[in-house]
Amino acid sequence: MSAPSSLDRQRHPTVRDLEKLGDAAVSALAAAGVERLLPDAASPYLLIAEHAGNVVPAPWRDLGLAEPYLGTHFAVDIGVDALTRRLSRTLRAPAVIARYSRLFLDYNRPADEWDFMRPDLGGIPVPDNVAVDAVDARLRKLVAWAPVERAIIEAAAGRRALISVHSFTPVMGGVKRNVDIGVLWREQSPFVTSVLKTLGVQGVEAGFRIGDNEPYDWRQAVGYTLNRHGLQQARPCLYLEVRNDLLADPETFERISRLLENAFATVAMSLWPQSAVAV
Repeated sequence: MSAPSSLDRQRHPTVRDLEKLGDAAVSALAAAGVERLLPDAASPYLLIAEHAGNVVPAPWRDLGLAEPYLGTHFAVDIGVDALTRRLSRTLRAPAVIARYSRLFLDYNRPADEWDFMRPDLGGIPVPDNVAVDAVDARLRKLVAWAPVERAIIEAAAGRRALISVHSFTPVMGGVKRNVDIGVLWREQSPFVTSVLKTLGVQGVEAGFRIGDNEPYDWRQAVGYTLNRHGLQQARPCLYLEVRNDLLADPETFERISRLLENAFATVAMSLWPQSAVAV
């Protein structure tokens, strides 16, 4: 894909009238930015999908990007929406799903990091992220950050473990990733140990390669979501990463879904049998 042309930028100018959005419009945009599944379910787990959506709120006019860019992994974790819904339904677990693209605002990044509102896609500019002014930044936080923050705080109350669901590209920077499913952790816990052990056994049996802090090592990076709502609250937690091309194929999506359902159900039955669901 080529970089946005000057004509594209004229069609999608930096929004100049954001300050004209009234309270009702801001509230409606915030309500549309997050979805909660099975909030009253008794599961020990809370599932979180910060990168499940690729929507840019209408007043921001796709950030000046052509529509195809919003279907790339820069904009959305491919396959994660369907996977999170499937796991929520089968495990009878509540889930918080962010609907807005991480290009608009990446909830899983601290606000002072460059990719909180990233200005480029591997060298291709995101026109309306190049110079985000204070009014724009404040409104993005109101419609995309605050409702997700509130939803997670409310949904996490009483949960025994948090699982943040993500997908990754099979090749990054020309380097092939040699795992299919990654379990990312920062602090060991019986939950993390049990997931690694269970997925290690069941994953091999199902024909998938399981990564321990691969393809990313959470100990070498900051993940806002689980730092804030997991570790800082003394809740066991992990980031689950699945190769996105496997999720795009219906047959492997089904196999991976069954593997993850069985593994997390097994872990819950061993650690918290009173609230676990057999699958």
